[in-house]
Amino acid sequence: MARATLAALTLTLASCASPPSNFYTLTDAAATTGARAPAAPYAIDVSPVTIPEQVDRPQIVVTRGGGRVDILEESRWAAPLKNELTSAISRNLTQRLGAMDVYGLPRADGLTVYRVATSVQRFEAMPGDRAALTAVWSVRQVPGEVVLTCRFADTEPASGGIDGVVTAQRKLVDRLADGIGNAIATRAQGGAPHCQN
Repeated sequence: MARATLAALTLTLASCASPPSNFYTLTDAAATTGARAPAAPYAIDVSPVTIPEQVDRPQIVVTRGGGRVDILEESRWAAPLKNELTSAISRNLTQRLGAMDVYGLPRADGLTVYRVATSVQRFEAMPGDRAALTAVWSVRQVPGEVVLTCRFADTEPASGGIDGVVTAQRKLVDRLADGIGNAIATRAQGGAPHCQN
């Protein structure tokens, strides 16, 4: 009798256990293992990205029809979302430009630094449909003036479940970073950068 009770209690507790969480990142490890650009004679300073409060949580937030959102307890970001976004932009720029990210670090006088500020205004995930990203970003040359302020708005098809929508979000963040990188590279070469999106 005691064994039967113990077995029933074990089964009950097992059925109450939470399903395992899956963790996701916006940084594509495969994309960062390729060839890097030659070292640049300037540095970048990628400030922490600001994001809407609705998505500022460890869980992935997905948008459903009728203005409904679901907070997915079993699908989480590997780091806080604002850190994921900041890290993805920084990695993209350092690899593309060959420049160090010196955010928060002392630097030598005379070193030109391009300070990047990004404000994400929309970061939506619609599994089986699409992902959407809207952001305003600016580049300031230090010492110097604001080089450019632009708005990025784009969507990417997202097939399948959460894996598909995270892949789509990663592509959007890469496109955002490409636009920032093009502006910095153009300015560093003496050109006049312009908004591309």
